[in-house]
Amino acid sequence: MNLRDTYAGVDPILTTLAQGYMLPENNISNFIAPVVDTPTRAGRILRFGKEQFAVSDFRRAYGTNIPAIQSRYDSESYALEQEVVAWELPEEDIENAGEGPAQVDLRAIETRNAMQRLMNSYEATVSAAVTNLGIYEPGLAYTDWTTAAGAGQTLAGSPQPWDVANSDPILDVLKLKRAVSNQIGIRPNSMVIGTNVFDTLMTNANILDRIKYTTADSIDVDMLARYFGLERGIRVGEGRQLAANGELLPIFPENAILLFYSPLGANDSVLPAGGASSATPAFAYTYQLTGTPAVRPEYYIRERRVVRAEITVERAVNVVGLGATGLAGSGAFINDILA
Repeated sequence: MNLRDTYAGVDPILTTLAQGYMLPENNISNFIAPVVDTPTRAGRILRFGKEQFAVSDFRRAYGTNIPAIQSRYDSESYALEQEVVAWELPEEDIENAGEGPAQVDLRAIETRNAMQRLMNSYEATVSAAVTNLGIYEPGLAYTDWTTAAGAGQTLAGSPQPWDVANSDPILDVLKLKRAVSNQIGIRPNSMVIGTNVFDTLMTNANILDRIKYTTADSIDVDMLARYFGLERGIRVGEGRQLAANGELLPIFPENAILLFYSPLGANDSVLPAGGASSATPAFAYTYQLTGTPAVRPEYYIRERRVVRAEITVERAVNVVGLGATGLAGSGAFINDILA
């Protein structure tokens, strides 16, 4: 047997369990960047131009040349990053779990725990990528909403932070949607908001006043999505990461919003999203190596009397929705939309 057969094989049962892992409802990583399968660890992806929006004259006189069109595209490289986590079980725990009426499959439990750790880490990776203001086209990202308004740089005119009494978030969202449409030709249909932003919208006077005549239900995420005209929905960045002092801090900034376009439905699995393709325009994609996440066959470590298994996933987030100058144009990010 060769090296791949002996060392790089996979445990089919635990791998199926890992690939079937369902993400929590507060997941933002796959909501922002749906998974796309790729058979190679590195390669190049196409970047298409905006020629389809050009207004041309296709009328012709009889016998004259027929106008021809030709798409222009560029390419850029990508490289996947490998993430590996191992779980270990002492042989005594395995023996105890298999005895008595309350038998427990510790291997399945540890595989799910490991997948949760892997996905929580990736949440932070994606959040860091999309909250980097340097990736956006000019006018689509702000460090401070109030400062941007005061400096006259904001596309929304002179907006108020969303936690002040006379703020009207729908006006800001509509103008930001139009700003993105001016870059990519279509309005955003999704949004990620921080926890403070969500709490603020729940009590916003203008929102409460507008919906009181249409429904008696209380405000929730689905209602906010309909209110803002975001067909794909809204996600609240509820994910937490452990700080050095033991505090659980939000992975996505509490006072931020990310308004973006994606043509696909929300995907809550680590497997590729239905219909996802690197040739389909979107804000971002997760390029993931085919067959991962994969669990290698477990093995016994005699010196410590533990059973060990390793889970590997290879992936990378790539912002693909480019605007006029080659920066990200399919999303608008505001780092601090609250006062």
